[in-house]
Amino acid sequence: MPLTKSKKLDESAARSAESAAQSEVGVAAMSTTLVADIGGSKSRFALSNSSGELERVLVIDNDTVAGLDAAVAYYLEETGARPRAATLAVAGSVGGEEVVLTNRVGWRLRRAEFAKRFGFLQLRVLNDFEAIAWALPLLGAAQTRPLGEPVAMREGVKVVLGPGTGLGVAALLPANGRWHVLASEGGHASFGPQRADEVELFTRLRDACGSVSAEAVLSGPGLVRLARALDPCAASHEPETIVASALAREPAAHAAAWLFVRLLGRFAGGLALTFKALGGVYITGGVACGLGPLLDEPQFRAAFEAHPPYATLLKTIPTLLITCEQPGLIGCAAVPTERALTA
Repeated sequence: MPLTKSKKLDESAARSAESAAQSEVGVAAMSTTLVADIGGSKSRFALSNSSGELERVLVIDNDTVAGLDAAVAYYLEETGARPRAATLAVAGSVGGEEVVLTNRVGWRLRRAEFAKRFGFLQLRVLNDFEAIAWALPLLGAAQTRPLGEPVAMREGVKVVLGPGTGLGVAALLPANGRWHVLASEGGHASFGPQRADEVELFTRLRDACGSVSAEAVLSGPGLVRLARALDPCAASHEPETIVASALAREPAAHAAAWLFVRLLGRFAGGLALTFKALGGVYITGGVACGLGPLLDEPQFRAAFEAHPPYATLLKTIPTLLITCEQPGLIGCAAVPTERALTA
């Protein structure tokens, strides 16, 4: 039976509406970016819109998925999102075609294969602390708090470090009216005793793990090593247990955490001098956030400033604890678009 004019118009309108809907979906996909902060123990995912705002944040325990591809697939399935761009921050070196996570055995990606599998037309991969560094200018009083007596903020280089599964470091440098991030593997620099009461402790650490890096003591596993070095006969505990016990003032755990805070302050002060970070030193990471109340005590700033002959300079540099839960995602959404590489 021939179609009436009215029916033809109805079908034409339906096709136009379907085409428009598909077009809107396509535009939304192109203007939405998958952002992910892939850590050693947890992975955070979100969608970033054209304004850089984060939507549909999801945290995945890495022990619950088989690998990086499985984590991304799970997030996309849960949200139903089909973004055409992705920015991933990973805990590891990102220089080559294959990216291997430092603190997650077996987690890796090959850029071209990864982009093809998930349909990403653009893929950025950066170090996790490089991403956090990009977030620093966007963090205000609601996302940070000063450690020790507040120090006036001023312009200049900013540094971020964070003890978690490992120890990340990055710097944010102002130049020619723009910010530039300098990624770093500073957490793997050698680290040793300065005070007389630390000499025997570091001897035990060297006996236990060979050469001692900053990450070997200033991380979750590092806190466990410090506790064991202080009392070789004590039972071994997870970092979370030591943190909780330290906050409850259990003597052995408190001693380990107290030492951790001192060493963290010293390392942070060294970074402040290395980069002349007049814009501030920011602390993040699961261990530091857990020990937050202890970082407020005078020991942290005292160790931070104890770098003669520059104690006076260090007194003028603010130290801040990042209190928001997703600085890496904020940074991924803020990465300049010219860093995008077409897959």
